[in-house]
Amino acid sequence: MPKQVLIDCDPGIDDALALALAHGSPALDVVGVTTVGGNVELEHTTRNALCLVDYYGMDVPVARGAGRPLVREPRTAADVHGETGLGGVVLP
Repeated sequence: MPKQVLIDCDPGIDDALALALAHGSPALDVVGVTTVGGNVELEHTTRNALCLVDYYGMDVPVARGAGRPLVREPRTAADVHGETGLGGVVLP
């Protein structure tokens, strides 16, 4: 029986791959995705998660989480992941 998992992520390039691998794994049952600000701002990570879930054909809820760390100033990695987090990739 697959292990149920909730994936909490900040979808940039790395988490886009992680979501694909988790969705394709017979050992996992992804029951939902939550997003946080990180690689890029929360607005982008949430949109990325929604687009990726749709693109991969995942039937799971996506919930928007915290937009910034609790105990430090936010730092993004737009220089690595691009302005929207997906390195310039535009999903349908």
